[in-house]
Amino acid sequence: MRRLGWVALIALATCSLAAQSAAPPSAAAIDKAFEDYWKAGNLGDADKAAQRLLKTGVDFDTAWSRVHDGRRYAPQKSGTQMMRLASVDGTVMENTVDIPREYDPATRWPVRVQLHGGVMRNLPEGDEQTLSPRRRINRIEGEKAIYLQPRGFAGAAWWQFNQVDNILTLIDRVKRRYNVDENRVYVTGVSDGATGAYFLAMKVPTPFSAFLPLNGNMRVLGTPGTSADGQFYAGNFVNRPFFIINGGQDPLYPVGAVTPHVVMMERAGTPVEFRPQPAAGHDTSWWPNERANFERFVGAHPRQPYPERLTWETERADRYNRISWLVIDRLGNAPSDVPLDDVNRFAPPNGGPEQPMFARNKASGRVDVTRKGNTITARTRGVTQFTLLLSPDVIDFSQPVMVTVNDRPVFQSRLTKDVATLMKWAARDNDRTMLFGAEVSLQVP
Repeated sequence: MRRLGWVALIALATCSLAAQSAAPPSAAAIDKAFEDYWKAGNLGDADKAAQRLLKTGVDFDTAWSRVHDGRRYAPQKSGTQMMRLASVDGTVMENTVDIPREYDPATRWPVRVQLHGGVMRNLPEGDEQTLSPRRRINRIEGEKAIYLQPRGFAGAAWWQFNQVDNILTLIDRVKRRYNVDENRVYVTGVSDGATGAYFLAMKVPTPFSAFLPLNGNMRVLGTPGTSADGQFYAGNFVNRPFFIINGGQDPLYPVGAVTPHVVMMERAGTPVEFRPQPAAGHDTSWWPNERANFERFVGAHPRQPYPERLTWETERADRYNRISWLVIDRLGNAPSDVPLDDVNRFAPPNGGPEQPMFARNKASGRVDVTRKGNTITARTRGVTQFTLLLSPDVIDFSQPVMVTVNDRPVFQSRLTKDVATLMKWAARDNDRTMLFGAEVSLQVP
């Protein structure tokens, strides 16, 4: 009898421990973990906070609701402030952030990234390490918005990786402090700034809604003296709309020289509104007449966080390898590769045969993908592995997802909403409107 009693006590204790281990996550622990997550001031801290959050045992639906709703924003001072950031290579970058007087943290505010011209000029000696009050004026007055004005120079031009890192970090920092409308972040620029807009559109378009290059020329990126980072693929333009202005009397980038480039973009399927200014030079004298058209275009083109169609080409898989919900993981030839049209040719304005827009000396890979409901179709060339990021906003997780690559079925299964995937990409993107519940890694057959 005593032995049976001890067995019963042991069994009772075991059940008690099992019940404790199966107890639901502590609401207080989850609240505290989310509080730390929202306080993270940069991507690295956000990723660490996301890992700690997962350890609380938070379920997917709770995490989704919290991340979708976002942080609570405190009131902030309006006006102009300087934001100094150290880029990926240690270069110190100076940025101007203009907050409108009407800023209200309860409202999601549009953002305009404005890139100035003359970016290849050197800074005055010693100016790299000081927050000099001197800054190039690059703001074009428009609607009430948060204006971000990074400072570029010869060692950190718009088309160099350290400046790209600076711009993306700047946007991330501002989103952590101010209530930004993630689907209304636009890039515009004049002269070199416009050329920088073309660069960002071909390399890192995911966080941006549209590109508005003014008095620029994409061919500058292909000239050896520019030292632009990587190769260029005009087909990548198709993922975002463009508003383009050039002057007819511009001695650098006249309308006649740029028009064939616009034709090439349109041939690829890029949404383009081209507004040539026949009487204008390399200036913005047309702004009073074009401001309303500029603002109309901006208002009509919010970002679609989960586009049904994507195309992406890159020569490397460690950076510049993502567009929205598509990530290219590995390059290389696959037996099932299919031919994909390259739009890298244009007709010169003075006549003659077509010529390539950008020279290339490295092999690249490309994926074209289309989503219709739970059915995803991909066509690839030069890619052996890629990842699809799938969101419950557009995918029915109660039904199987079917993926075909180069006319061959490669995946058919129901997916489970994964809180680790949700928090991984939420920390990286810092975006309430673009959230993912599963990632599917696919080998090209």
